Amino acid sequence: MRGQLLFNEKLAKYTSWRVGGCAERLYIPYNKQDLCEFVATLPEAESLFWIGLGSNLLVRDGGISGTVINTKGRLKEMRLVEDRLVYVEAGVPCAHVARFCAEQGLIGAEFLAGIPGTMGGALKMNAGAFGGDTWSIVKQVEMINGGGQVNNRYPVDFIVSYRSVKSMNQEWFLSCHLQLQTGDTTTSQKKIKSLLEHRSNTQPTNQPSCGSVFKNPEGDYAARLIEKLGLKGFAIGGASVSEKHANFIVNTDNASAADIEDLIHFVQKQVKEQLGVELQTEVCMVGERVKQIPICDTQQNLEKFGRVAVLMGGAAAERPVSLKSGAAVYDALKRKGVDAIAIDVTGSVIDALAGIKIDRIFNIIHGRGGEDGVLQGVLQVMEIPYTGSGLMASALTMDKLRTKLCWQGFGLITPQWFLLQSDNDLDACIEKLGFPVIVKPAQEGSSIGMSKANSRDELHKALHDALAYNCDVYAERWVTGKEYTVALLNGEALPVIRLETPNAFYDYEAKYNATTTQYHCPSGLNEEQEAFLRALAVKASKVLGVEGWARLDVFIDDAGQYQLIEINTVPGMTDHSLVPMAAKQAGIEFDDLVLRVLETSLG
Repeated sequence: MRGQLLFNEKLAKYTSWRVGGCAERLYIPYNKQDLCEFVATLPEAESLFWIGLGSNLLVRDGGISGTVINTKGRLKEMRLVEDRLVYVEAGVPCAHVARFCAEQGLIGAEFLAGIPGTMGGALKMNAGAFGGDTWSIVKQVEMINGGGQVNNRYPVDFIVSYRSVKSMNQEWFLSCHLQLQTGDTTTSQKKIKSLLEHRSNTQPTNQPSCGSVFKNPEGDYAARLIEKLGLKGFAIGGASVSEKHANFIVNTDNASAADIEDLIHFVQKQVKEQLGVELQTEVCMVGERVKQIPICDTQQNLEKFGRVAVLMGGAAAERPVSLKSGAAVYDALKRKGVDAIAIDVTGSVIDALAGIKIDRIFNIIHGRGGEDGVLQGVLQVMEIPYTGSGLMASALTMDKLRTKLCWQGFGLITPQWFLLQSDNDLDACIEKLGFPVIVKPAQEGSSIGMSKANSRDELHKALHDALAYNCDVYAERWVTGKEYTVALLNGEALPVIRLETPNAFYDYEAKYNATTTQYHCPSGLNEEQEAFLRALAVKASKVLGVEGWARLDVFIDDAGQYQLIEINTVPGMTDHSLVPMAAKQAGIEFDDLVLRVLETSLG
């Protein structure tokens, strides 16, 4: 064989979405004859899959078993056979076909300029654009079977419909003859230019995508339906519905194939439930589904971190928890071989770091003074990189009340609330929220200072207990339902955890001391519900500018409606903590998790 045979080759670089696992074997043929000879050598039961430019294709994270054949740049012959008849091999990009035909003074193939794939892929799915479709100009095709034999076929040998081509034979496209009409080169070239300009103006051509994801329903457009539901910009992990064209899903931030597939199913479900339309996919989804979250390479060069100070303790009410978290983080970094020192901050962080040469900070100070932007501002002035969110996001998310206001302003749902400043507010609060309610200090974490109130007397006591923490206090309508938490790591939502406690709510005792608290991971949600909560967590964190890592708490109430509660930007890392629990479910052990969080300081 003159071609190239590769083993366990990553397919992400061969697909336009830039995602996908490995091919067990990948063959890149030298030419058509070489390809036929190679296929003839394969066992009869060998599975074959063909890739051109990799558009209209989602390769799942688990990759493809068997042999993948890549025709891009290989089956590239294209010529004028006779008057108005053009021969094109399967590896030629469709846009090249459109330009070649125009140069020959032939019309009818201009629409191919809008198809971001090869001729082989266009034949396989009857690709179309701008009102034209592939098989309307096909006169004859050349096919290869599993034995490497080549046969000529004709349109009557196929069942051709909208974005679908079916054959009775197990064969693959090698080439085609296109029947066109005589026309004017200049006119045809102007039409192609106009079509390409339209495509550039209306489609996200500067972002990785597969082209259109869904077939247009009869008499309608998939993009119109998706946009009608306000799903433009909706994201799961690094996959997002394009802001430019709602029938495109783009890879915005190192998406996995699972992110994209989850988003496809989510869009289908929303359109079906709310508009009664079943969207069918154009995209071909192949391979084994595996939700992959990269795990730190324990053999990586740790010198890039330099000397790391683990800041813990602080002066807030969460100091004991922070000391436990800090000790666990410090021990993990040392086990990994990182040059780390532990610093208990009891006063000014400037004083704590005085005289110590530090390259970066692992911040594990919970609550005020460590999680509220104060520490972040000091470190930015000192020009020391640190883990987690920046000054603005830290300050905003530490204030539960203002976090709720931001979410409400973005159309996200959070329980109704009432600001309590004195006893004079009690009656108005009761009138608005009724009972029960939960009273919260707006700027404390770990459920510190929180109380449930079922009567006016209990509300009065809860208010004064919360006012002792010297911050805004508010009452929040009590949510009856199931409580969940979603950990976030570098913009990726980890598996959802469902919480159960016999206490009145998930309070400090239930979080850190009780043995009766139950944690369910997997959460018990079905696949679609899990995907929704994970996408919601990513969206809710982005609204607030959260970076690095965090943990979001959310209820699903008895009516099935989500209710966002709060978000923590320096979550706990104790033996009871939830982020390590979710990470472990995703295949990330504690020490690797700590290293992953530390890596957020490199940006």
